[in-house]
Order: sequence, then structure tokens, then C-alpha cells
Amino acid sequence: MDPLSQDQLQAFAAVARAGSFTRAAGVLHLSQPALSRRITALEERLETTLLVRGRAGAVLTEAGQRLLDFVEAQRALEEELVGDLAPSPTSYRGVVRIAGVSSLVPPVVLPALAPFLREHPAVQVEIHRELDRQVINAVVAGRIDFGISQNDSNMPSIVDVHLGDEEFVMVESRIHRVRRDVFLDVSPSDPTTELFLAAQPAHVRPRGRLTRSFLFDEPGILLGVELGLGRAVKPRHTVPRTASVRVDLNFVPQRKPVFLHYRRQGYYGRLHQAIRGLIEASVRERLAPTRENRKRGKR
Repeated sequence: MDPLSQDQLQAFAAVARAGSFTRAAGVLHLSQPALSRRITALEERLETTLLVRGRAGAVLTEAGQRLLDFVEAQRALEEELVGDLAPSPTSYRGVVRIAGVSSLVPPVVLPALAPFLREHPAVQVEIHRELDRQVINAVVAGRIDFGISQNDSNMPSIVDVHLGDEEFVMVESRIHRVRRDVFLDVSPSDPTTELFLAAQPAHVRPRGRLTRSFLFDEPGILLGVELGLGRAVKPRHTVPRTASVRVDLNFVPQRKPVFLHYRRQGYYGRLHQAIRGLIEASVRERLAPTRENRKRGKR
């Protein structure tokens, strides 16, 4: 049997990752007809449909998902081989793409990866912005290598690793008069506050319609609380000891699980395994309940 065309595989993977023929054509600098011909030729070669074209874009079939897993595994093998054979001061090279909850990916994962990246300059990390509910879809489509979310995918093609739980609390300013009827969120699509309040006993829920203020910046929420612009629901581990805020003990803390997601495949390169280990260790350590965290919760 003749080997599969690398041009056709590259075209297929680009469409699968982008979820769109138009975007993939731009990435590959091909015309859409030329890109479509490569995909069609690959489907004819395998005698199966790999992508379903619709209004929502290009969606992988089961066969398409298997082929994407193969392409990603092939990429990992190639990167490892080049790392072994190429004259380089490091045995690691490649690009790792990560997305996930903003309370963990930039402030926890990136510092954990920093020493590794400084030691291995041929490795690059890309942090992608994906809404929590879209992180798993991004892993499935191959747009990212690792995702961190608050949902179990329950998909056979995805590995879900429970890393711990985030504990959400209501915080308010210590030093300024509190605008108790205003709640700070990242954006209108951020359901954190509404879900937190819905789980509270009726006597502590605000009466009437919520007043929400959107800062479109996760670190900016804590600053807004310190300045007395409103209250906010935050993971306890994101509130530093030096912050001028306090936890409102009238509200019951709410816990949400945190999962690491990556594609299930037959082979994982050393870079994938190294990055995965650093992510798991750093997030588990941050989310591990400690005596200090319990003390802070009582203040």
C-alpha cells in the first residue's frame, strides 16, 4: 500500500484544527478549491468521509478523529526524532499549545513551565484564549495540546485527569465602603457569580436583579474589589495574603473540579510527557487543601 500523502495530511489537519476551510486555506496559503481537492483526494484514498461540511464549519467524523490522532502522534514522533538527531544543546524542541481557566493557566501553569522553557530554548509555549466550555472542543479539534477546564469530557478520544477542586468564595474590600449590590465579572458570558449565588441559601442571596460590572480581565477583578468597586466570586487560591480584601463568611464556599484534558493516542513524545508532568504537579500543588488555606478562609 502506498504511503499517505503528507500534503493531504497537512491539509486535513489544518482544516480539523481551524474548524473551517477558509481559515485553513489562509494558514496554508492555498486557494479553497486546491485545499478541497486535497481533502477529497485523501477521503477517496481512505474510502471514508473525514470531515462533514456544514454551516457551523468542518466537523470531524469518527474516522476523521482517528486520523487526526494519527497526525498528531506522527508530529510528536518527528519532533522527537529531530530533537535527537539535530545538533542542538537541548533534547527538546517543538511548540506546546495550552488553554484553560484563567485562574490557573497564566498564574500557575506558566510559572511552572518557565524553568523548563529557559533550559530548553527550542521549546515554545502558546497560551490560547478559550472559554471554559470550548476548551474540550479545542482539544478534540487539535487546536491545543492541553486544556484545563471545570468539566469532564466523558469522551473516549480524550484523557481527563482530575487535578483537584477550586473553592470559590465571595470577597469584598477591607478598606473601602462596599458596593454590596454590584458584582464584578470578566464578561457577560461569565456565569461564575450567577451559579455561585444560585447555590446559596435563600436568605443570603441578593434580592432583585443582579448588578454586574464587567472588567474583561481576571486580575483586574481583584483590583476592582480592593478599590471598593463591588464584590466578586473568586477561587480562594487566587486571593493573595497581601490583598486588601476579605472573605464574606455569610456565603457558603462552592467547590468546582478541575480537569486536565489531552488527546488519547498510542504514543506521546517526551516533550508532551514533560509538559504534562509539570502541569499536573503545579496545579495539584496549588489546589491541594492546606492548613494555611483553611486559616485564611476563617478570617
